[in-house]
Formats: sequence, C-alpha cells, structure tokens
Amino acid sequence: MKKLLQIVLVSSLSLLCFSCYYDEIPEKLVVDTPDIPDTQVILFGTEIQPIFSKCTSCHNTTIANPDLRAGNSYSALVPEYVTAGNADASKLYTNLPGNGHFDVDVSLSVNEIALIKAWINQGAKNN
Repeated sequence: MKKLLQIVLVSSLSLLCFSCYYDEIPEKLVVDTPDIPDTQVILFGTEIQPIFSKCTSCHNTTIANPDLRAGNSYSALVPEYVTAGNADASKLYTNLPGNGHFDVDVSLSVNEIALIKAWINQGAKNN
C-alpha cells in the first residue's frame, strides 16, 4: 500500500511539473499602429478627448482611475499615466483597450490607438 501511494505521489508531482502549457509568461500584446506624420498636429480637445469618452463608463470618479471624463482627463493622465514624448513608456498607451487592456467591453480601433500614440509622442499637449 505504501509503495502504491509513493508511485501515485511521484506520478502526480511529475505531471504537475511538466504539464504547463507555456514555457514562459507571454508578454503583453501590442498592436501595430499606422504611422501618423509628425507634421499632423493632434489636438487633445477635438481628437483625443472624444476617444476617451468611450471609456467613461468605467473611468470616472466612482469606479476606476484615471478619471477620463471631459474636463478631468488631461490632469488625471499627465504626468502620472503619460510620459510626454514617449508613448512606448507611457502607462496609458501600453494599457489602452485593444493594446494590452483586453478585459473590457470597450475596444479602440487601430486608428484611435495611433492617434493617442502620436499625441503622446508630440508632447501630450493640452490643446
């Protein structure tokens, strides 16, 4: 009986150790976005804020940070979530719905993600 218990225990531990599907934790998926020329000025108030308006069902004062409602979003994002001039280092860009933030009902299009990336890379101005 002890021998059988040992065999079952060793077999179970072997299966446990070698049954993992992934050899390593997959990195966040980042979407390839179209390039927006540096000469195209991205305006926060008319181009970026309307994108954030899709996210206000969760990102408001009562549920989640940052607060992305109009009038609050810029000060809630910059500088804590946005590294002006470097979208790839910005928490905002790397966690956008569809670009790393997949557990939400809202998804942004590739063009919307590209606009946000260009706005951050252009200095994340409140214009």
